[in-house]
Amino acid sequence: MLPKSTSCIDGVIDYLEYLAVFSGLLYLILISKGLKSGWLFGILCAIIYTYMTFINRLYFQSILQFLYVFLGFWGYVHWGKEKILQIKSLALKTNLGLVMLGLILALCCTYLLSFTDQNMALLDSLVSVFSIIATVLTALKYIENWVYWWFINLLAIYLYYMQNMEFTTILYAAYLVISIYGFMKWRAKLKVVYNEL
Repeated sequence: MLPKSTSCIDGVIDYLEYLAVFSGLLYLILISKGLKSGWLFGILCAIIYTYMTFINRLYFQSILQFLYVFLGFWGYVHWGKEKILQIKSLALKTNLGLVMLGLILALCCTYLLSFTDQNMALLDSLVSVFSIIATVLTALKYIENWVYWWFINLLAIYLYYMQNMEFTTILYAAYLVISIYGFMKWRAKLKVVYNEL
């Protein structure tokens, strides 16, 4: 009975991962095109990954995905009813400040995770912290969000590969490609050269 039950659960988890990957791809493609509806697929993807990362003992990823659900609703509302996406850009000193803040927070998270059975704590913390920063920048329509996603996606590819989440690894590889496309699309629409947070 146990092997059959385990197999059934594994099958359900596989289908959940497929749905999360599909939703995640739609999210990023629509967001890269500046379409507000992309946030809805991002919310669905985050709900599924909240569960999947938790059962894989990636606790900060699980918390991150849970936060994504709320950030998704915030992004959806924040984008409002604009017909043209008003892209902005951050000053260099603001970007440097965000990177420093992200590194400090990631180190603090890594320390906290040392008291758990967390897998790959430092990598998980880096991906989680900078993903939150990048998601906020996306919602606020700062073009630099895509550059942050380039590095986040590279780290996430390795993180999920090491957890044997093959389809999620492929998803983040696709994210990397789409994030390059998104940067190019947003750069073409950039309206303000430098605008501080």
